[in-house]
Amino acid sequence: KIVFGEASDEALEFANTLSTSFKRSESDIIALMASLQDTFVPLGFSRKEAAKLSKVLTQLSYDVGAFKDASSTEVSHAFTSAIVGNHEALFKYGIIITEAQLKQAALKLGFGSTSSELTAQQKVLARTSIIIQGTTDAHGNLLLTQHEFASQVRLLQDEFKDLSIELGKLLMPMARFSLNMANVAHL
Repeated sequence: KIVFGEASDEALEFANTLSTSFKRSESDIIALMASLQDTFVPLGFSRKEAAKLSKVLTQLSYDVGAFKDASSTEVSHAFTSAIVGNHEALFKYGIIITEAQLKQAALKLGFGSTSSELTAQQKVLARTSIIIQGTTDAHGNLLLTQHEFASQVRLLQDEFKDLSIELGKLLMPMARFSLNMANVAHL
């Protein structure tokens, strides 16, 4: 809620919807979104604008991960690196960002003609545009490949993770009580 601010309810709703659609761990989706949000906000985007970008790139991380048989977290980290200028992070996913492409994307978005004229936010938006365009073959891939073995393994891992979290929530009061009793007995 802190990271997303006024957009937190909408972000949580999106994470829940994506979790249900993709059959993936909601806590993992929230973590990816929060990580992306933590990149966009310091770059000057409002929390609401950052939340929109975070949603798009989170969903895309899952699709590219399925398409390239990589973890969505790994893909998201590569996106984050590229967004701040480390374009090489995307090479292994077949996405290339050159200065010429950056300038062209900026022009298409209605920004300046050279990267030196662009603000940090404009560069981020141009890079994000290139990432989205560079992954068109992967768009929707997770839903298309959910029946495949690798996707089924990830599904089971995510279900186990969510089950662990729920069990932890149930057992937490008992664990706290036991620790308090141990502390009292120790005194």
